[in-house]
Amino acid sequence: MNYTFEKKAKLVGKIGSGKLWLLNITDDWIHDQYGDSHIYYGTIHSGNQAFHPVSTSISGYFQDEDTGLWIKVKDGVARLDPENHHNSWKTDINELVKISINTGVYKKYKTGAVLLAR
Repeated sequence: MNYTFEKKAKLVGKIGSGKLWLLNITDDWIHDQYGDSHIYYGTIHSGNQAFHPVSTSISGYFQDEDTGLWIKVKDGVARLDPENHHNSWKTDINELVKISINTGVYKKYKTGAVLLAR
């Protein structure tokens, strides 16, 4: 089985829930018929861990194909601001990516005069 770092998918969720769930592009979403849900078609990207082609428990970044906007996905779930879900989407993926670098051991030394008690 060939693992991949990106695939076509969709994010779906009930309006007001504050969550979007990652589904395979061909999977049915029961609320498709009712119109009371968010549905975004696009591509899920995982920069550091390859995943099975039908997996939906992916952590990475989802880009909406209609708007080009990005949202972070963790273990197949994207968190939305329930009050204004547009605030959760970013125009540039760099607004979502956080990079940290460990450079070694940090030591703090006390400064000032040392008093010797005799």
